[in-house]
Amino acid sequence: MRFGRRRYVVVATLLIATTYYLYRNPAFSPLAGVDILHRQTTLIPDNDPYVKEVRNFWAPWASVFQEARPKIPPIRLASEASNQKPPPWDNGPREPYRNHVLLTPAEEASLTASHATLRQSLDAYDPTQDAEQLFHGIGVVTVAGGEYFGPAILSIHMLRSSGSVLPVEAFLHDRSEYEPYLCETVLPSLNARCLIIDDFLQPPASTTHNTTLEATHYQLKSLALLFCSFRHALFLDSDSIPLLDPAPLLTTSRYLSTGLIGWPDLWLATESPTFYSIAGLLSFPTDLPTASSEAGQLLLDKHQHLKTLLLACYYNIFGPTHYYPLLSQGALGQGDKNTFETAAVVLGAPFYRVPTAPRELERYEFGERKVSGLVQYLWLPVAVDGEGATVAPGFVHANTPKMNAGHLVDEGDLIDEGTEERLRLWGTTEEQMEVFGEDLEARVWGVMVEVGCALEKRVREWKGRKGLCRRLKEHKNAVFPDGG
Repeated sequence: MRFGRRRYVVVATLLIATTYYLYRNPAFSPLAGVDILHRQTTLIPDNDPYVKEVRNFWAPWASVFQEARPKIPPIRLASEASNQKPPPWDNGPREPYRNHVLLTPAEEASLTASHATLRQSLDAYDPTQDAEQLFHGIGVVTVAGGEYFGPAILSIHMLRSSGSVLPVEAFLHDRSEYEPYLCETVLPSLNARCLIIDDFLQPPASTTHNTTLEATHYQLKSLALLFCSFRHALFLDSDSIPLLDPAPLLTTSRYLSTGLIGWPDLWLATESPTFYSIAGLLSFPTDLPTASSEAGQLLLDKHQHLKTLLLACYYNIFGPTHYYPLLSQGALGQGDKNTFETAAVVLGAPFYRVPTAPRELERYEFGERKVSGLVQYLWLPVAVDGEGATVAPGFVHANTPKMNAGHLVDEGDLIDEGTEERLRLWGTTEEQMEVFGEDLEARVWGVMVEVGCALEKRVREWKGRKGLCRRLKEHKNAVFPDGG
């Protein structure tokens, strides 16, 4: 997909102009009444009123989850689903994938009953009061901590370079991941703050509910979205890099009419048809896109989709043992990626899937092509010079390798082992110009050097990596001498 420099500049100009108009005319959009310029504070203490309110909201749901937990052994697969790419023009309808899940009739009945227990509670729940009381405004949510701190800080820097002033909430798993300098100095300087997921999972002192639930890795994303203070939330994986200010996306008709926007993965959807029977649907849905979903970025209105998000949390908390294999059957990327759209499908809630297929960013080692990440496009068509409509790149999901400065210099990702030459990770300069209208990798490396040199002795995971700043500069100067 060609997206030249002139087109990129035009789209960026239009989005910036839209952002300016919305900020000057707040009653026009979801930004109405939102103090998006409010400077974020440091870590919220675990006795903060907001934390207490969310605990009180979460505790009965945690109890429902316990009651509705799967009561069968972890799901087994006869074999793993194959990894096939749909044609880029094929947006559906999806055909049922063959079943690889091994379940006895008794096990399927048990899992169906557990799901029905949760569904009964969701059907009886009116989320209006909780949603309006707890969640306000607009912001960006990510999961950081440990090895994800470095990429998350780079992503937030790129968000700021887009002109965005949206506040950011960066969730850490538990207090062992809390790094005082990052959470008390670095993130607040970027209008961001740290929150601890475990703080929200602690039962209120007065509770009689059994709320003991454990979550880690992929499971943290849905909880971060649920516990964040925003009504309108853009979730970004720590390795998802925004290219434009996301605020205008929340004023589009697609978002306002659905409240949930997701992006496609590279691969065909491979969920077991058995899942829909377990979830209480009478038949396989007839209007789903062909590709599976990719959850490196997600737009969500929690006033519209609080039930959807609760169901997605259920699929994630019991994901590794049951719902991840049901929804992916062992295909590449098995994890949380299908859980959000699937929750909307099960509940009959509206959502919009961006139709443009992602573009792979590639590097070459030993003359072999390797994928380094995905370009995810926006859904806003823009006509330029009578040449027809095109769409702008909105995010780079840089997941293989992640833009973690310490890992990049220490783990061999920057050197071709065959030729010992330094590598570009996202394609040639010409390819970058075609896709982004600039050498984006060079600009990202400018930020990488800035962040890596400023924090080489501050990020816990980077301490002890000798000469981190020097080695980052060496790579940048060798590969991107004129950029960044």
